[in-house]
Amino acid sequence: MKLRHVMIDLETMGLRPNAAIVSIGAVIFDPRYGKKADGFYTELAWRQQCRNIDSGTKEWWGKQNPKAKKALSGTAELGEQLEELAFWLPNDCKVWGNGPTFDISILEDAYIQHDIEIPWKFWNVRDCRTIKDLYESARGGFDKKSGGTLHNALDDAQYQADYVIEMWNKILNSDKGEK
Repeated sequence: MKLRHVMIDLETMGLRPNAAIVSIGAVIFDPRYGKKADGFYTELAWRQQCRNIDSGTKEWWGKQNPKAKKALSGTAELGEQLEELAFWLPNDCKVWGNGPTFDISILEDAYIQHDIEIPWKFWNVRDCRTIKDLYESARGGFDKKSGGTLHNALDDAQYQADYVIEMWNKILNSDKGEK
């Protein structure tokens, strides 16, 4: 079985598509069979990106857990890491973000800024908040994140992949009498 789904999480210095990117975390997974593979993680030199730095977000970062704030010391160059991510992604991948207009939109804007071809097709973009809403409307809430570091891009991507896997399977198995 070839894993083609990729959960991507970003930590940024703003909420707009042109926000400076602090870190990129991604994990390859298959929602139906519950498989996960290797991850991708990089901490970036966000001050040198010629991207938007929102003062409110910068202030918000000052209040975060020291483990999460470690990413603010990244030194990797954005363009190089975008190329590394594109190389790392499976062919014809389906990319997921936690919201339809955040992680993927910011990455696409960065790929355009660096004149690098976006490494996924627009029709292969997925949103885990939509599946979460679908699940919760039928079943109630979902356990909040436990373990890992909150606002660490790789930990968040792994958690989001896990909850998509769990909800996907509970939704698919609901017609078999499982709750």
